[in-house]
Amino acid sequence: MSTPKLAPRSGVDWIGYNLKIAQHRLRQRLDAELAQIGITAPQNAVLLAVAGNPQISNAELARAAFVTPQTMQGILVNLERGGLIVRSPHPKHGRVIMTDLTKAGQKAATDGAKAADAVERQMLSMLSAEEARLLGELLKRCAAALDD
Repeated sequence: MSTPKLAPRSGVDWIGYNLKIAQHRLRQRLDAELAQIGITAPQNAVLLAVAGNPQISNAELARAAFVTPQTMQGILVNLERGGLIVRSPHPKHGRVIMTDLTKAGQKAATDGAKAADAVERQMLSMLSAEEARLLGELLKRCAAALDD
């Protein structure tokens, strides 16, 4: 019994390929907008995560920014050197390091969130509100299907 040959699909027909193209262009556009603020996309993710939870762990920050814990350490060092965050030991839990936004960090987080919103609005500008809502739901379901 012979194995059936699979016909190669063109990139145009492959949803994963089109998803990657959209993600790549989204990241390029976001990087360009955030560069005007002086931060990177991972730094923006960290600033927004810290704004929501100053006691967030480095591992949680790494997951939020889609980077490794080792890379996260470098990001935190750069944000601290840039005056956007301050880190201090937790008063009751010696191993926990708290991260707080400085005034400049708060401004960068606010500006970064606005930039990300603007880029997302641009990306969705050719969709109706219902199509954008449906796309979000479908992407969540696709991601869930790939979870182990």
